[in-house]
Amino acid sequence: MCGIAGISSSLVQSKEYWLRWARIFSKTLEHRGPDDEGFLLIYRNDVEPIPVANQFVPIPDIKHMPAGLIADKANESVHGMLLHRRLSIIGLGPLGHQPMCDKSGRFWITYNGEIFNFSELQRNFGISNPSGTDTEILVNLWALKQEKCLHLLDGFFAFCIFDSLENTYTIVRDRTGVKPLFFTLKNDCFAFASEELPIRLLINEHKVNQFAIYYHLKHGMTDVLPWFNGVQSLTPGEYLTWSPETRHVAQKKWFFPEKIEPFTNDIELREMFMSSMQKRLRSDVKLGFAVSGGIDSAIIVGAARHLLGADAKLDYFSVGSNNLAGDESRWQKMVVDKNNGVWHRVMVEEFTDELLPKHLRFTNRPAVAWNNLAHFSLCEHVQNAGVTVLFNGQGADEIFGGYPDYFIQTLWSERKFLSKSRKNWPIEYGSALKFFLKRKVRNALSIERKIKIEQNYWGEILNEGLIINPLIDLHPEVNSLQEMMLGDYYGKAFDEKFYGKLYQMLAWEDRNGMSFQLESRNPFADDINIPQKYLGKYHLHELMKNGLPKGLLRDAFKDLLPQELYGRTDKKGFSVPETLLTQKHGLKWKDAFMYEGLNAYIKRDYRENILKNFQQLGTKDLQFYFRVSSLGFFLSMLDYERE
Repeated sequence: MCGIAGISSSLVQSKEYWLRWARIFSKTLEHRGPDDEGFLLIYRNDVEPIPVANQFVPIPDIKHMPAGLIADKANESVHGMLLHRRLSIIGLGPLGHQPMCDKSGRFWITYNGEIFNFSELQRNFGISNPSGTDTEILVNLWALKQEKCLHLLDGFFAFCIFDSLENTYTIVRDRTGVKPLFFTLKNDCFAFASEELPIRLLINEHKVNQFAIYYHLKHGMTDVLPWFNGVQSLTPGEYLTWSPETRHVAQKKWFFPEKIEPFTNDIELREMFMSSMQKRLRSDVKLGFAVSGGIDSAIIVGAARHLLGADAKLDYFSVGSNNLAGDESRWQKMVVDKNNGVWHRVMVEEFTDELLPKHLRFTNRPAVAWNNLAHFSLCEHVQNAGVTVLFNGQGADEIFGGYPDYFIQTLWSERKFLSKSRKNWPIEYGSALKFFLKRKVRNALSIERKIKIEQNYWGEILNEGLIINPLIDLHPEVNSLQEMMLGDYYGKAFDEKFYGKLYQMLAWEDRNGMSFQLESRNPFADDINIPQKYLGKYHLHELMKNGLPKGLLRDAFKDLLPQELYGRTDKKGFSVPETLLTQKHGLKWKDAFMYEGLNAYIKRDYRENILKNFQQLGTKDLQFYFRVSSLGFFLSMLDYERE
């Protein structure tokens, strides 16, 4: 797990010029990789590794750097650089330093991620590995097969390969978007990075995309659209190649999730998952496990205990409260007691008014809800406990049919099978029926009527310029459970971008974790085989067993689950008492809620009225208050950058 970046320009620059930008990029990504720092300067016909950052000129004042790349006619020599900030996980020694080249010296890589089957690939292809890292295997495998090697990789990754023979840069992103990768193509310049900030500084971009603001406020989605003009996100399962000489760009998909294999059983599922966990437990640093109180994280913990043995020292991390709404402590304790380990707890009563602005300063993105902040606080606690790798259960609900939306979708088509187990649904039957009928009625409306409804409601809240045409705002209607589950897991095309429930959660998880030099591992979200075997089956009841949601998953690991937890059906995701927390802390954010920079997007008189009636706000209004306050903090932070 690391921070990566690079710049290439058709306008060559002086060495000193590139070193200044290298230092700026490195400083902004330092939190992603505190263990090592490396640079590669790229000349027209040569490269120069510069491994020791202290040899460089001091980092300049960012606010006084020239905006964008400016040709230096006095000393033209260099046209690109690669940067790496290292968080050491596997192969901790100095031989793991990046950027790293293959054995021929042709290909150079800067890489962020984990290839869990690197040992198997090393044996299969006869690759030497003096560094003991997956990086060395990856760059040499690329030298053998180029982009055809991507289908062999089991894990998550974002990386750039520089081909010194062809003088091309290729950036690649994993199947589900576990690791972020942003890029820009502007002013004869190609640049990429693990975060937006260094690219924004390079192209001098601070203005926020109003449509991204709209989606944050309305849907609670912060990664649907680019937040800044000129900064794009590489789509999961995609790669892009750039040539500085020809300025040619080729952007292609390398992974297509439509290839679903035949349905399998719970015996094969257990074998697949245990094999996956065995590889994912490989680490040269301390491991930790998130324990939420649900079956997904409990299965991961149980599998780890089973594979590592009774004597292994394991650390478990949970968010809890003193019997407040949404407290999962009872269920979390069951998992800890069954698996024996050190239990670390973050209590929501300890959250302060400063947690929201602190989260924004670390992640450079507005928070959507208190569970974002709770996970952020958990990650800080994990770091303080000396743990560098944290296991999470993201992805299981999308694969095995755990979300309430799936029961709403299939309420009528699978009524014969599902009605018998309605008491076990993750949503109350009456609520499911209400949402099902509402969806039917909405889908039957004309486009004109849908537009009118949207404009009438949001017209009371948002300024006219922010209300985008609902023709492009309406989520695509799905015709089957398979389509819905595939969309939630792998995402769908939206304005040529990528979104999905899992993608959004992985983005939050990456920002929170990397804020505290923490690698997140999600066996259900970064494995090759499990989703391809089980995801998107045509009938929800095929994924149920004994009338239980995700019953197939439960049965495969019944012996690893506490007996009472096996039959639990009331888990509501990663929940914290959001209403109570906003009531407690919200008024301390009133300056952010009323920040003048919000006037361009949200009507001021509406906000004044909300603030006046704060004590009487219901759950929905308090949720909106949180999003607006978070956005206010974010915009004020950007305005400070511009000053």
